Amino acid sequence: MSRDVMDCDLIVVGAGMAGMTAAARAAEAGARVVVVEKAPQVGGSAVLSGGYVWTATSQAEIDRHDDGDPALHRVVIQEYPHVMSWLRSRMQVGPPVRALFGRGQQVDMAGYMAFCTRVVEGAGGFVVPGTEVAQILMQDGAVAGAITTHPDGETELRSPRILLATGGFQADPDLRAQHIHPAARGMRLRSNPHSTGGGMRLGLAAGGAVAGPNSGYYGHLLARNCPMRGDSDFVRYTQYHSIHAVLLNRRGERFCDESFDDHASSQWTLRQPGAVALLVWDDQVQRDHGVVPVVAGAEASDRHRDAMQAGCPGGVFDSLAAVGAFADTLGYDGAACLASLTAYNDLMRSAPDQAVPARETNARPLDRGPWYVLEVDSAITFTFCGLSVDDQARALDPFGAPIPGLFVAGADVGNAYRKGYAGGLALAATTAFRAMRTAGF
Repeated sequence: MSRDVMDCDLIVVGAGMAGMTAAARAAEAGARVVVVEKAPQVGGSAVLSGGYVWTATSQAEIDRHDDGDPALHRVVIQEYPHVMSWLRSRMQVGPPVRALFGRGQQVDMAGYMAFCTRVVEGAGGFVVPGTEVAQILMQDGAVAGAITTHPDGETELRSPRILLATGGFQADPDLRAQHIHPAARGMRLRSNPHSTGGGMRLGLAAGGAVAGPNSGYYGHLLARNCPMRGDSDFVRYTQYHSIHAVLLNRRGERFCDESFDDHASSQWTLRQPGAVALLVWDDQVQRDHGVVPVVAGAEASDRHRDAMQAGCPGGVFDSLAAVGAFADTLGYDGAACLASLTAYNDLMRSAPDQAVPARETNARPLDRGPWYVLEVDSAITFTFCGLSVDDQARALDPFGAPIPGLFVAGADVGNAYRKGYAGGLALAATTAFRAMRTAGF
């Protein structure tokens, strides 16, 4: 079968934050870039996010919150100022805001994707949605191009450089079960539905290796059985204030330091019986954290009220005994739940340093009724397991040698994060910057 042939300077696989950032950077440097995106539109999970490009204030902060590869942490910290300077010089961004243990600024992601597309096409390149890369072409161990497939037929793209930026494999149940946990097969998706591990498969077929094992992922605790109709629901039903609450499994036990981070608690919850937990907080937490914006400038909402109106399991109770009785109705050990909450409050008053699991921050008793309860489970946004990559964003073979011409960015990079997290959009943009710097653009 004959196919069209096209020469270009760079092939980008994936049109999300990482891929479009890299494509625009290369195009501004004079490169002819072809961006191939399997989804019918560009944007990936970035256009479903709040658009906050944030990361930690220092590598020490990332290292404290996460046990991923320090060399990749360093890439994020080193490239982040360059990313933000570049963004500010090309489009309007929001004011600086605090975000978790870092800082960032909000970007209109739909506008940003349109900007990147204009830059690529203005330099003679193409952004092609609804198209997949079937194969990376190799010659003498180096990248030589790719075969793409589209309903109209196949195209051979000839290029000495390919960037894999497909956004991870969170939309593939089998890969989730293989790399994260058997319970992850049924986990809900808080992300675009097209990131199914294409970058990993292409990289492995080209001689790359998986950096791992790594069962981590970025996700959040959502009210169980909540609607999942799009990005607005992702935010509306996420229980960001869980760092001030207590989580109990079906045995009525605390199982993690809830104060560490909501996304870390999400990982722990997945591994509990039934992959669910009971989230409990008091009226002070509700007033101080349950109805306020997660970051400055975001819309305020009452996340408990929204969940209850959607029919999610939960309630408001005037005593901890009533919380325990409600837990019984959901199949939890209600007596054990009451005992755990009582013991937790006693320890927070007298000896918070003796709590097991530990409570690093937000160590106060939940003793100001009424008490708010929701059953929660974990929803995934992107995976942390990915291809083995060095600090130059080059794909590595199983022996640790770079594969000439093959670069990786964003969630296709393995081990940038493991148990923690320091910004997904920042990871995407900074690794894209590093990849293009290494590629000579």
